[in-house]
Amino acid sequence: MKFSRYFAILLSALVLWSAVDVFSTVPDPSTAPAGVEKAKDFDQVRSQAFKSLLSGDFAGGCALLDSAGALSVDDTLVKAKALTAEYLKIRAKSDTERQAELSAAVGRVKLAKLAREYRPELLKAKLDEKLWAHVRSITDAVTSADEFLAVNSTSQPADVRKDVFRHLDSADKELTLACALVTGRKGPWPEAFRASAKNLKRAVSDYRNVWRKDDSPDSRSVLKKASEDVHDALIDMGVLVTKEPLMAALVNASGAMELADDSEAFRRQEWVAELIRDADKQGKKLIAEKKWLDALMIYGRDGLEGIEPDNVTFDEMRRKASRHVRVQSIYGLGGASTSKTPEATTAPAEEPKWKKMITGIDTNMVRTAIERINDNYVKEPDYRKMGLGGLDAVRVLVTSSRAAETLSALKYKPARLAFLKGIDRQIERMRGVKSPDYIHVRDALNHILDLNSDTLNLPTEVVNMEFAEGMLSTLDKFTSMIWPYQEENFRKRTLGSFCGVGIQIRKDPGRAIEVVTPLAGAPALQAGIRAGDYIIRVNGVETRMMDLEDVVKLITGKKGTDVTLTIRRSGRSKPFPVPIRRDTIRIQTIKGWRRKPDGKWDFFIDPVERIGYIRLTQFTSDTADKLHGVLLNLRRANPPVRGVIVDMRFNPGGLLSAAENVSDEFLVRGLIVQIKGRRGQSPPKNATISGAYQRGKVIVLVNQQSASASEIVAGALKDWGRATIVGERTYGKGSVQRPMPLRSKLASLKLTTAYYYLPSGRCLHRANGSKTWGVDPDVPVKVTIRQTNRWVEIRQETDILKSVGADRLADLLKKQLREDVQLQTALLLMRLKLLAETQPAQPAKAA
Repeated sequence: MKFSRYFAILLSALVLWSAVDVFSTVPDPSTAPAGVEKAKDFDQVRSQAFKSLLSGDFAGGCALLDSAGALSVDDTLVKAKALTAEYLKIRAKSDTERQAELSAAVGRVKLAKLAREYRPELLKAKLDEKLWAHVRSITDAVTSADEFLAVNSTSQPADVRKDVFRHLDSADKELTLACALVTGRKGPWPEAFRASAKNLKRAVSDYRNVWRKDDSPDSRSVLKKASEDVHDALIDMGVLVTKEPLMAALVNASGAMELADDSEAFRRQEWVAELIRDADKQGKKLIAEKKWLDALMIYGRDGLEGIEPDNVTFDEMRRKASRHVRVQSIYGLGGASTSKTPEATTAPAEEPKWKKMITGIDTNMVRTAIERINDNYVKEPDYRKMGLGGLDAVRVLVTSSRAAETLSALKYKPARLAFLKGIDRQIERMRGVKSPDYIHVRDALNHILDLNSDTLNLPTEVVNMEFAEGMLSTLDKFTSMIWPYQEENFRKRTLGSFCGVGIQIRKDPGRAIEVVTPLAGAPALQAGIRAGDYIIRVNGVETRMMDLEDVVKLITGKKGTDVTLTIRRSGRSKPFPVPIRRDTIRIQTIKGWRRKPDGKWDFFIDPVERIGYIRLTQFTSDTADKLHGVLLNLRRANPPVRGVIVDMRFNPGGLLSAAENVSDEFLVRGLIVQIKGRRGQSPPKNATISGAYQRGKVIVLVNQQSASASEIVAGALKDWGRATIVGERTYGKGSVQRPMPLRSKLASLKLTTAYYYLPSGRCLHRANGSKTWGVDPDVPVKVTIRQTNRWVEIRQETDILKSVGADRLADLLKKQLREDVQLQTALLLMRLKLLAETQPAQPAKAA
């Protein structure tokens, strides 16, 4: 096809040449002027260049820009090339850093293997505790030096050098003592330890030198980089002396897989498969030894779940361990024991935890829940699994020696054995039913209650609660009971404002509470709480074995009262207390690029090119209305906005109606989202003509923490070609949870009733075994946790600034943008979109 086209052009040229020769130089008005074909080629190459650039093929697009530039002079090409070339340097640096972190994580898996092999020698020589103590002391010393790097500190490096050097001297001393313990030892592990010590000593020395010499305006960035190098070396040494080398290997392998360009290819490597086999073998051993919390860690999110999230066998092991951990934490006098957190304390033994939890529970709640599941669950439930899950949960309770510490009925052996014999008959009966339905599940509950009355005579509330929790655990991780003791707090959380410290938190079984993100302007952020922190205690009460609702109750309280959170943070060997004063938390869901002196937001990230920036933090009842006003103001600005970047990274979602209305602000027409469940589907939600920004350019930023409502918006705008999506694949939380009152609203069942479907027909939800879920970016930009933390830390200050010099704010925003490669990508793409529509400054000329 290409050859035929050029042959036709050549033939036409020969004909024209003959005509000119015969008819002298009189031009034929029907003949195109010289250079028109060149102009056409230029337009085509220029168009293809921008098409490549806007698809994320920046290197290929630059090559085409050069080709177009050879055909004609065009200022837009020169500008596009300069912008892209500068971006490619930044992107290359970011990708190089990510690859270095990937290599370091893989290297730590190898170090963990050495540590595992050599640990018997350390135990024999009684060096394990001593080495671990020295490494913890080094970490504490370095972390104390790092405290002077708080981004909002007003001190300059010269002001705090004396204190910093004192801490670094302490680190050097501890390192020397640690190395002395390994002197004379031979073999791969001692050699690796000495190499690690050498790297750490050099990194500490470099860190000290930066503190000594650097007084530049950008000194904090340089110091932070030096600090990161120290912590990298510390992590290597920590892996070598850890008491749990297998867990260290799993954590680093899981982290490496996240950093890899192709996670599936990474998982298929033989060393990863070998690690999985070793971990599974160890996990089964721990289960056989009834070390449930240790087993849960092996199979949990930081372990095998992080590497093989869809492994059905591992999921069953995780569920089994989780049930035992739950029973130990609720009914045991001291919670679930483990060697991994010796510093943890437990709640004061004023009243057993389970007595508060069972208050108000009755059998009708559970029976009604079973009926609601039958009528409304998103898909046909596996009733056999439901029944077996409930029965097994009760059996776990009865066989737990920890539960017998507080449930005196379990101490009477004949009654306990009679109960176990009866429950085993029910388990066999459930397994043998050919086609079980919800009635079989309800009957299993009734039989167990009758059996309990005839034997153990445990509180019926306990049996009901355990059966329900075990039953629901077989459905999905978002379905749960809201028991009477939780109901008040559940309603409080749906109101949109509360008194607390201002953090979004999550809870995995057997783990401490994790901070998803502190809220901007809230007391927690001002106190220094960071995303990724673990709250291990609240006012001295351990959180690892607590339900999320209980932790929320402890953290929230009356305005003006104090609460102390004990934080465990990566890079710090010891937990530390953070006192915070509670305040009324009103969530601001719409934010801009910079705060004005009056505290309001400026929504222009590029005032010259008139590019807007809107950050949606979550979806509440007033989000769409406020967004509507912001978009109208951007359109009415003088000059008006030419393109908008919508940032929904770390947005956990919120109200479905808010997601639909936000999408409507950008779409002219068409389906926004379809909700489908087992019993049918809801009426489709379509866009209207009332949106405030239905035709301007849009780029949407998302990452792995963008979930639920934010995925609906991103997916709808992508499917209709309304926006370019930049970042990482979203979380995949595409399910609807409907609270269903039970027993006169004394309790509720939060039940998954439907899935979200995008306009393309694809389901957003990530189910076990799914290969597609969430929203994939048009232009992927993978970043590391460390890279993200750098700009998030700066943004936390720019979010809460109230009165600060314009120069200081501008400097912080430049640093924030420099560290945020995903936002830089979005900004580049928007500038390129605008350039692509700009007419060439000069007409095309023949070369």
